[in-house]
Amino acid sequence: MVRSEPYNDIDQFDVRDGKGLAVFHITHSKIHALKCTFTLSNILHVPHIKKPMLFVQKFCLEKNVFFESHSFVFYVKDLVVIYF
Repeated sequence: MVRSEPYNDIDQFDVRDGKGLAVFHITHSKIHALKCTFTLSNILHVPHIKKPMLFVQKFCLEKNVFFESHSFVFYVKDLVVIYF
């Protein structure tokens, strides 16, 4: 069971028109993929945003992955450093 906690900071989620939207709660969750599970932490609940958002750069840095995007599909791949 995932529990959310009230968000008590003064930060707001800034949107394109310059408005700051209030953050109500903070939580965590998991995304299950075929070969691994990604834990997402510090998920912000912003009620005025209608669709889920993912900050790709932050996700890539935290999980050591990269996104490969095509017209109708995208892949999340491990970023493996190979030394020769």
